[in-house]
Amino acid sequence: MAMIYCRECGARHSDKAKACPKCGYVQYDFSKSIAIYLLLCWFLGVFGAHRFYAGKPATGVVMFILSCTIVGLFVTGIWTIIDFIVGVCNIKTPEKVFAEK
Repeated sequence: MAMIYCRECGARHSDKAKACPKCGYVQYDFSKSIAIYLLLCWFLGVFGAHRFYAGKPATGVVMFILSCTIVGLFVTGIWTIIDFIVGVCNIKTPEKVFAEK
């Protein structure tokens, strides 16, 4: 059993818990599907497919709409590269790192 941090409130809890006991946020078990996420990000990232897969449809729609323009393709290309690096490194968001201190 490993301890993980809640993505919503930053509290530590067991990785076996279905939801955070402090705030009730339902954790998505991303460790089992990181390979699929990275493949979607690599091949269909500029269209936001990896965002839909990760359960973030709002940003997936934004990426899809932006990819319809030349400037938007440049923006979503950079966005995809950043998402891919974050997925590979599996790093925390800066606000959660600062919340732990």
